Amino acid sequence: MLDDRTILYASPEPGTQTELINPNEIAAMAKKPAPRKPDHEDDHPMYVRMVLGSLAVLAVFALIVVGIMVANQRREQQVALYRTQCEQAMSGLENKRTAYTQLREGDGAQAGTISDIQVDDTATISALDEQLSATMPERITCDVASAAQYNDRMRLIEEHSEWFEAHTASLQSAVDGVTASKQSKDLADRRETFSATLREVQTTLDLTRGNVADNATWDDLSKLLASAQQAHDAGDMERMEALERELSAAVERVNASRDQKIADDERKAAEQQRRAAEETAKQEQQRAEQDKQKQQGQQKKD
Repeated sequence: MLDDRTILYASPEPGTQTELINPNEIAAMAKKPAPRKPDHEDDHPMYVRMVLGSLAVLAVFALIVVGIMVANQRREQQVALYRTQCEQAMSGLENKRTAYTQLREGDGAQAGTISDIQVDDTATISALDEQLSATMPERITCDVASAAQYNDRMRLIEEHSEWFEAHTASLQSAVDGVTASKQSKDLADRRETFSATLREVQTTLDLTRGNVADNATWDDLSKLLASAQQAHDAGDMERMEALERELSAAVERVNASRDQKIADDERKAAEQQRRAAEETAKQEQQRAEQDKQKQQGQQKKD
């Protein structure tokens, strides 16, 4: 191994001076690294990579934000659509609730005042009471936040709609049942009352036949009785109501004509009695005068 004490001499070239060379320095020079570049030149690629990486992260973040915004927008649009559908369905539900409430508080309440003794069939009263005691579904709204909740709300709206449809129909049927039963009972009662009126009219005709001052009044009552009997048989309550008043007035006219006939007959009888009494008195007076004349004649003869 060479050291600093080793001296080699180079072959001298003509006209040059011989130089002293250290082999270790030559070896060290061979191993010496290349000169470094300035610091700013080494850091440039790192900065570029950092910037590019940051831009990539920002781009990914922007994509995520945009995705979230798009998703939120779609969700809001979907929720808005569901809300519109829900509000439309709710409007229909409210219409059905209103129709049921009006029926219940109107004809239903009025029919509810009818008692058992006013109908033919008391079962209709029980059916109506059952319908009027039904509990209506509670009110609901479309104030929900998610599509799933809107689906649940739409199902609930449909259930409530079916309830109101079914109970409106059943309540109307119960009201109609009570009304028809009451009308049947009213008609039966009216017929019975009218029948009594017709019997009274017939009795009046029987008692006054030929005993009225004006036979036209009797004939009018007889015709009116025939019309009343037809109305009774047909169950025409309005006609019976009207004819009952006409019958009452006609009976009064017949009775008045009968009273007039009785008065006329009594007057005629009294006149006949008066005339008979006057005739009897006249005859008695004539006989008395004749007797007197006979007596006077007899006295003259004596």
